[in-house]
Amino acid sequence: MPKRTFWLITGVAVGAGSSLWAERKVRRTVQQAAARLQPDAIVVEVGRSARQAAGSAGGRVRNAVTSGRDEMQRREEELWSELAVQGGVQPVPAVVPAVVPPGPRGDARAHAASRKPRTLGRLRRPQAESRSHQGK
Repeated sequence: MPKRTFWLITGVAVGAGSSLWAERKVRRTVQQAAARLQPDAIVVEVGRSARQAAGSAGGRVRNAVTSGRDEMQRREEELWSELAVQGGVQPVPAVVPAVVPPGPRGDARAHAASRKPRTLGRLRRPQAESRSHQGK
């Protein structure tokens, strides 16, 4: 009989303890959820997420523009090569002017004439010889 009494008391104690623990856990969870759903807390959370989105938007836009430029250049080179194969037209390579150092008097305009023009996307057609060179 003492074994049965021991296990009965142990079972009652464990059951009561686990019930109290579960009740406390549920009560804390409900209170935390209610605190998060208060209007002030919702405003704070929305503001926080808006700041995070705005902070990362600049980087996402920069990455999108960079990848768009890279893809545009890749496609342009692909189109130029296809055009060269089809019609014998040679693309003019893109010439980007180098940084012009200032002249001897510190004047950057002195070297402006030495800069090559920037040519992008122009065709260089094969040179046709003039009639005088064709023997006519």
